[in-house]
Amino acid sequence: MSTVKKTAKAAGLVMAITLISKITGFLREVVIGSKFGTTKYVDAYNMAQNIPMVLFAAIAASIGTTVIPLFSEYLTKKGKDKAFDFINNLLNALILLTVIFASVGIVMAPILVKIMAPGFKGDVYHATLKLTMILMPVMVFVLVSNIITGVLQSLDHFSVPAMIGIPYNIIIIGVALLYGAKYGIYGVAVATVAGSVIQVIMQLPVLYKFGFRYRFVLDLKDEGVKRVIILAMPVLIGTSIQVINTYVDRMIASYLPSGSIAALNYANRLIGFDIFSMAIAIVIYPMLSKHFAANNVDEFKKGIKIAVKAILYIMIPVTVGAIIFRYPIIRILFERGAFNERSTYLTSIAFMFLSLGMTANGLRNVLSRGFYSLKDTKTPMVNGAIAVLVNIGLNLIIVRYLGLGGLALSTSIAATLTSLMLMYSLKKKIGAIGGYEILASFLKAVIGSAIMGGFAYLTFNLVMRHLPDTKIYEAVSLGAAIFAGFVVYLAIIMLSDNSMLGYVRKGAKMLKGKLAGD
Repeated sequence: MSTVKKTAKAAGLVMAITLISKITGFLREVVIGSKFGTTKYVDAYNMAQNIPMVLFAAIAASIGTTVIPLFSEYLTKKGKDKAFDFINNLLNALILLTVIFASVGIVMAPILVKIMAPGFKGDVYHATLKLTMILMPVMVFVLVSNIITGVLQSLDHFSVPAMIGIPYNIIIIGVALLYGAKYGIYGVAVATVAGSVIQVIMQLPVLYKFGFRYRFVLDLKDEGVKRVIILAMPVLIGTSIQVINTYVDRMIASYLPSGSIAALNYANRLIGFDIFSMAIAIVIYPMLSKHFAANNVDEFKKGIKIAVKAILYIMIPVTVGAIIFRYPIIRILFERGAFNERSTYLTSIAFMFLSLGMTANGLRNVLSRGFYSLKDTKTPMVNGAIAVLVNIGLNLIIVRYLGLGGLALSTSIAATLTSLMLMYSLKKKIGAIGGYEILASFLKAVIGSAIMGGFAYLTFNLVMRHLPDTKIYEAVSLGAAIFAGFVVYLAIIMLSDNSMLGYVRKGAKMLKGKLAGD
């Protein structure tokens, strides 16, 4: 099987599983919204989750990113036994580190909450304090899960790492439905910890199938651990900056009307429903690394160009659709129980402005992996730091005029700036990557999306006129509008870009071969 076909197959598998995971994630948010709405207790839960994330998420993300090239190098040069010895040592060293941090975090929880949620007083402060102490151990398991995920992806196994979010979501949903009335948001917090443990347990059998056996070995002077630290430091700093950015958003939101943090969280969940760029970023990383290792710069550029064009053609119409249909989307997905009209209104504001950055987020995911495959972890860090400073500055200015919408808009502007800087930096590093062709694709996608949006909007209103005004029929109308808009947009793009028509034909040919049993 060719590299392109193998990558496409892996990306398709990841997208399919991620779609299921995202659906269960939405159901989780729907259930939490139904049970608790946009109350101060949901604000407390979301803030309590962010506190250990600020402390540990940067470490987990950076280690997960650097495990892939280093484990692959051990595997190639020293064999599987030495590679797994490296992983055992890395696991033990980092578990020890995060357990210490988690313990300190629990002891210092009162100070952390006051620093990170200065606007919280009274009941909401005490709820956040208790929830923070419950949730602090989560990042220990997240770290272990990220390392195992990196190892499995290095071994070309993508399915189980992609599906670990499904049981995590199901556990939280089950506890919220069955015990929400009895234990409140605290039961959800305990379920969150249990779900993070399950994410580790799910991956272990697959890792053992590949020959891994856990051994307690701890050598902090090991060359492999040192290399992980050196390679991970720029990623760690960059991720930390992004986490700090999230914290600043939440901190400012704590001064806004009650429910603002919850609304921002629900909107972010909707924005996170980007299975395409996520799957491409996961699968393209090893492919680009192989092209660079083989000194095949032309194929490297081609891979980047195709990925960028695909994201533009998919995410721009998604952005337009999200903005136009933000109210029915939020009503259909969330508005029930304690999630009322005010909750829908607050979430729609955040969702509209966050949607403006969806395409940029997709581009950033792919372009960052491009730099990592070049073993350049500093450039994404520097560009990300600049964008975060811009975001914080814009937050302080725009929030005065747009409130919650200002926070979301600042995030989108910062994401757009990051993607543009990454594109420029990549061009300087490897030369032209088809900028004019990418720009042409961008313009075609914008024009096609504008036409699609108008047609879909008219379709939605036309269908709604002939159906009862209920959520079920609103969902039917929305589905009809999306389908009609998709057909119109696809026709426009196929007529205006021959290269995309070629990709569709190749995909159809591959699908036909699959159905025929090839």
